[in-house]
Amino acid sequence: MILYVVRHGETIRNKLGLIQGQTEWDLTEKGIKDAEELRDTVDKLDIDVVISSPLKRAVDTASIITFDKYPINIDDRIVERNWGMCEGAHIEEVDTVKCWNFFINTDNNKIERVQDLLARVSEFLEDIKVRYKDKNVLVVTHSAVLRAIHYCLHPIPEDGDMSKLEIPNLRLIEYEI
Repeated sequence: MILYVVRHGETIRNKLGLIQGQTEWDLTEKGIKDAEELRDTVDKLDIDVVISSPLKRAVDTASIITFDKYPINIDDRIVERNWGMCEGAHIEEVDTVKCWNFFINTDNNKIERVQDLLARVSEFLEDIKVRYKDKNVLVVTHSAVLRAIHYCLHPIPEDGDMSKLEIPNLRLIEYEI
């Protein structure tokens, strides 16, 4: 299976550096334009299946980058991480190392524990490996989920710090599973 993953287009909260978590936000004009620019690349991938987070910014991005040529399958397991009481906070107000360290992460401020995020993303990956084993799958989701996908497929750093992996909006990443 070839797995293509994409983070949704830019939203106002992305632009302002605010944590949006599971709160709904529309794409900005830039987010829409950048998604339209990714279309040609995605069109050349010979996609068989499109799966999206249920959040509107991901569904809209999936629709734009695929020209609406495919049904979009919604999967709740790839919804953005629940940032609890930190949703809406500026990213600099949150201790990202603590929030992303596999060994010391807790559910302080009602933030979804990184271990729980990894568990649900791992379940998602195991499911699609069976369902779509000989297919090309496009997944449109969020930065935390894409980070979790990466660390489900690659070892977690020895120090447990998963914060160093940056995933900008609309970066297309390919994994062969």
